[in-house]
Amino acid sequence: MSDPSIFDWVSVLGPILLSWPLVITVVLLLFYKPLFRLLEKFSNNNIQKAKIGPFEIEEAEQPYAESLKLLLTSLVSEQELNYLKQLDTEDDSVPYENTTDLIMELKRLSTLNFIAAKSHLDQLPREGELKHHIELTSKGKQYLRLRENLLADQTASAEQKE
Repeated sequence: MSDPSIFDWVSVLGPILLSWPLVITVVLLLFYKPLFRLLEKFSNNNIQKAKIGPFEIEEAEQPYAESLKLLLTSLVSEQELNYLKQLDTEDDSVPYENTTDLIMELKRLSTLNFIAAKSHLDQLPREGELKHHIELTSKGKQYLRLRENLLADQTASAEQKE
C-alpha cells in the first residue's frame, strides 16, 4: 500500500472544507451576534425594508392586512351586522320581530359589548322598534368604523393595482 500524498488529502478534505453548508455555518458562528441584533431590530421597530450590502429583506404586509380583514369581517354574521348598521343610523324606526334567532344574535352582540340593552333581552315585546330597547355602544360604533375603513382601503388598493 502506498503512502497517501498531500494531493490525496486535499482531494478528500477540500470539498468538505469548502462546502456551502460549512461556509454558512462558519459565517453564522462568526457573525451570529450582529445578525441576531439586526433581526431583533428589524422585528421590534416595525421596519418594512432593510438592505444589507447587496441583499434586501422586505417584510410582507399583505398577510397582516388580510388577517385583519378576515377577523373584522368574520366577527359578526351578516344579520348581526345589519342590526349594528340599523342602530347606527339616525332613523328612529328600526322595526323587528321577536324570534329566537333575534334574541340569540342580540345576546351575542351584547356579549361583544357592541350593543347595550335598555331592558332584559328575554323580555323584548313580540315586535316593535329596536332602538327603543337596544342602543349601539361606542365599541360597536368603533367596530363599524374600523370595518368600513378597512374594506374601503382594500377596495381602493385593489382599484390602484388595476
